[in-house]
Amino acid sequence: MVEVAQRLMRFSRLASPEAVAVMKEEPSLLDRLEEALQDGRGLPMVIKPDDLERYLTRGEVVTAKPFGDDQIKIEKTTKIDPLIPTTGPSPKDKTILPDERSGIEVKPQRQVENISRSITTMMKKRTTGIDLPGAGKDGMPLAKQFDSDVRIIKDPSDHMGTQGKIDDFKKLFQSRYKKIRQILTQQYGDLSQCENIGTLGGAEDHVRFVGIVSSSRTTKNGHMMIDLEDQTGNIRALISKKKQDLMSIKVVEDEVIGIVGKYKSGDGRGGAIVFIDKIFKADIPGVHRRRISEDKGLLAVFTSDIHIGSKMYLEKEWDRMVRWLRGEADASLRAKDGHRVKYFVVAGDLVDGIGIYPDQDKDLIYKDITKQYEALAESLAMVPDHIEIILMPGNHDAVRLAEPQPPLSKEFQDLFSNSNLHFLSNPTSFSVSGVHVAGYHGKSIDDMVTLFKEVTYEEPIEGMKEMLRSRHYGPSYGMRNQLAPEDQDLLVIEDIPDIFVSGHVHRYGMDNYKGIQLIEGSTWQSQTPFQKMMNLKPQPAKMGVVELSKPNDMRTWEIT
Repeated sequence: MVEVAQRLMRFSRLASPEAVAVMKEEPSLLDRLEEALQDGRGLPMVIKPDDLERYLTRGEVVTAKPFGDDQIKIEKTTKIDPLIPTTGPSPKDKTILPDERSGIEVKPQRQVENISRSITTMMKKRTTGIDLPGAGKDGMPLAKQFDSDVRIIKDPSDHMGTQGKIDDFKKLFQSRYKKIRQILTQQYGDLSQCENIGTLGGAEDHVRFVGIVSSSRTTKNGHMMIDLEDQTGNIRALISKKKQDLMSIKVVEDEVIGIVGKYKSGDGRGGAIVFIDKIFKADIPGVHRRRISEDKGLLAVFTSDIHIGSKMYLEKEWDRMVRWLRGEADASLRAKDGHRVKYFVVAGDLVDGIGIYPDQDKDLIYKDITKQYEALAESLAMVPDHIEIILMPGNHDAVRLAEPQPPLSKEFQDLFSNSNLHFLSNPTSFSVSGVHVAGYHGKSIDDMVTLFKEVTYEEPIEGMKEMLRSRHYGPSYGMRNQLAPEDQDLLVIEDIPDIFVSGHVHRYGMDNYKGIQLIEGSTWQSQTPFQKMMNLKPQPAKMGVVELSKPNDMRTWEIT
């Protein structure tokens, strides 16, 4: 493929995938094509199999056939250029080409096989579905030939039910500490024998422990002081300003981290202190090896923030995308690739909602939330039945605002006619054809832009990386993003995903963090007056597309 592209680009030409496949099976065609271009032949910008047959097999074709016992009979046939009138004398010793009108004579090339018949045979083979991405037996979409395989790994819906009491908050943070402590002690040998804070002691002893950050600050001398606690006590820990590698590690309140350092007992001026030698964040150990689906060729598509019900909803672009899923329209990816899509994942904000931001009613087509979901159901009904649709809620949807958010209620689920819908929570963890996916709408980005200088609304994917480093979707409690005090912390990222998809800020991006494929899911809403006032610039009508059987495959769908 690369060789074909490189050789044709010299002449400002491209070849269709089908033409490339033909030339790979018959390499001499590429040589002849290059010669024709060097001779100034007027081939189209994008060369297709029909062009190979039309331009490279005119004139005399020499075919070898058996004749007698030990003889080969050479037969000559003449193919007449359809652009040249067939009246007048027939050519005998030369091939007539369009270039002959300008006085250029091209002599025929002998070949043992009839190239025209070879091309026709190969193309017939391809139209039956063999080696043709997206096509299957009898023209059936490839994705339709595979059974669906959606499995829930962890969905918070079974564990929700807080009463919001003080004891619930206590249980929440105890659960967070326990879960992330287990991750830390399993991943890092330095923490395998860690102590409780309440048992730390002894002069000048080396200690190792896990704690929740209660506060952090820079001292007047430029050092970093971190206050940590667990169920048994609390301790101060200091990073010397001379240790720039440790000073560069950003920790935030309520994050669970591991510490190795030198313990010094108190002298009456502030109690005991640990001078930090090492800091451990839960993070992703090493480079994650992505799981590979056995279902060859299947695609999963990831997007977010549809916002049906808004006057700024991009209905035309959405319909174009659905037509691509049906194999009816090209985009940055070919229409036939739409036939390979088995899974369609939406990371929240399915509708625009009611009363989400000031004066939102002025931006709404439907001011009834039920009508918004009815419009969504009608739109999703056009998606082919062999595609599994996975829907999560976001802060604009008709569920509680505090995270974790439950799936849409049965009242709204019953509006959808699709038999292939999966209503999950936010956040959620599931697998598609064996590949693990973490889905989170991304509301905690509103907090992270104030906590991490690298995280901005323009680059929200950096916030996704911080979530993975802390192994928590919303590591700081009590800021703009509301967290429900459930009896266990359901926002801890316990399972290491292969793919992590998020949304919320209407930006699009793809990246890779330690082997995990990251997708920021775009939007299907143009800039609202509120976003314009806040200088938020959306990147709409894009999707991340992943081939599940290839570990490093990520592509962008967009209208071209």
